[in-house]
Amino acid sequence: MSIEDIVKDYERLLKQESSISKSNAKDEKVITKTLKVGEWFRIDREVIEENIDEIYRQCEEMKTAGKKLKKRFVESNKIADQDPDKYSQIMEVLVFEHDKELMIYEDNMREMCEEIGDGMCDEVICDLELQMRICNGEKVSDLLRKKDKLPRVRIIQLRDGGTGYFGGGAGNPDENFAPADLFKTYYDVEYEHDVCVPYAFRRVISEH
Repeated sequence: MSIEDIVKDYERLLKQESSISKSNAKDEKVITKTLKVGEWFRIDREVIEENIDEIYRQCEEMKTAGKKLKKRFVESNKIADQDPDKYSQIMEVLVFEHDKELMIYEDNMREMCEEIGDGMCDEVICDLELQMRICNGEKVSDLLRKKDKLPRVRIIQLRDGGTGYFGGGAGNPDENFAPADLFKTYYDVEYEHDVCVPYAFRRVISEH
């Protein structure tokens, strides 16, 4: 190979490396450690496991409400351990932005979540999200008592196929939901939502 060809190959490799670096940097910008509308939030189950004693300790401090939340966490973690194909070690979740001009059928919401990721979040992923937020510095007391800062209640697909309403509501003065609030009901394919938003997840290949 001539010197000229070697130089050309070297320049090509530099361009590829630069392109990959820029792409990775771009991806990192949209992965946050604070749950925000329109940005992917990362859940690392290994980090949750490392902090599980502290998570449960904070739950126990909150008496009855905290013990109920701890029970949710224990059950959800067990389910996640038994189904690693769905609940991968690293996942990311996304709260959709609200479009006040649209009335969206719930089946359309589920389709939107499949298009952007691996589907709509369920109650297990919601509990993993809450635990990750505790790992990131939020307090169990705030998750149980303070009004959620997210403007809209999130729609989730329960493991049994039903519908869940999770947290949110800061954008509506008549609502006062805490981040950990979860209401379960049946799935109505013909029900239109003009206030709530979809909540999606995607699996991420482990980086460890």
